[in-house]
Amino acid sequence: MAQRLGPRHFVFDEWSRGGSFLHRLEARWKLAFTLAALLFTALSPQAWMAAPVALLLALAARLPVLALAWRAAAVAPFSLAFALMSWQAGDAGRAAALLWKPCVSALWVTLLMAVTPLEDVLAAAARFGAPRLLLEVMHFIWRYIGVLGEQAWRMRTAAAARGADRSFAVSAASLAVLFAASYQRAVRVHRAQLARGGGGLP
Repeated sequence: MAQRLGPRHFVFDEWSRGGSFLHRLEARWKLAFTLAALLFTALSPQAWMAAPVALLLALAARLPVLALAWRAAAVAPFSLAFALMSWQAGDAGRAAALLWKPCVSALWVTLLMAVTPLEDVLAAAARFGAPRLLLEVMHFIWRYIGVLGEQAWRMRTAAAARGADRSFAVSAASLAVLFAASYQRAVRVHRAQLARGGGGLP
């Protein structure tokens, strides 16, 4: 396996730059369809039957279906905890719904993010009347996570070049340095934004 030479970007950023018909579709239509699918999932007891549709759309968009479903299943531990509480309370029907409804909803959201760049999703949400400040904060957090990942990769590469051991003490020290460097970088970004008069969504 070839060694990675640089920080890996968000996989959703890679997926969302595809060229299928779903990728080329207007972001507002995709966002509206996803919101309708989420509403249908929340209200209909038969919404689980729509999950294969999402997987077929992922196949049509030439996306890795298993990787997509695995990321959507990240909500399963949380929904399982609430399902167990409902089951212990004697409500088996609600417990079953709490198991599959969050996973199906996450599948629709994951599909949207896999075929639409984040900036297009946020721009479409802004046109639908979503609070602009909230969208700007979401966009900033998403991009700054990437900055943190890049900084962490550089620190890991430097530590490996110095022959540092992989121990708890080294990891804890690296984490402290990462937070300090992230704070300093955040201050520089904030000052640059103030110097430019702030930014905004397109």
